[in-house]
Amino acid sequence: MKRTLLVALTLVLAVTLTTAAFAGADKKDVQPAWQTEQVEANLIAGVQSSNFGLRTSAAMMLSEFKSSKAVFALMRMLRSESDERGRIVAAMALMKIGDPVGLYAVKQTGRLDENVRVRKLCALFYQEHEQEKQS
Repeated sequence: MKRTLLVALTLVLAVTLTTAAFAGADKKDVQPAWQTEQVEANLIAGVQSSNFGLRTSAAMMLSEFKSSKAVFALMRMLRSESDERGRIVAAMALMKIGDPVGLYAVKQTGRLDENVRVRKLCALFYQEHEQEKQS
């Protein structure tokens, strides 16, 4: 419980500081590389948390960063998350990041997942990606 609270507070602090630093400027001009790496590391830790809301929020934030470092953690979430909503969020994050390994994982989930809703949405996400690629 204490660890989850610590991870959540760290994540909130990192996002707050990052948002304040990015306000009104280009991200690369303001944010030093070491801070971006720390934010990514905190968000990846958030994806692996036991708190459902933290996991899904961290997944979406990682997709905003287009973090290639997070692909394997998000694939793990896509494969093993007990709640279908979490698997759908992981699939959306992987699609937004656009890493070929993550895209393939979403494609396979669209074919093989036991949950009908997850399977249909992943197939739709991948289909839309392929249509955009052809355009």
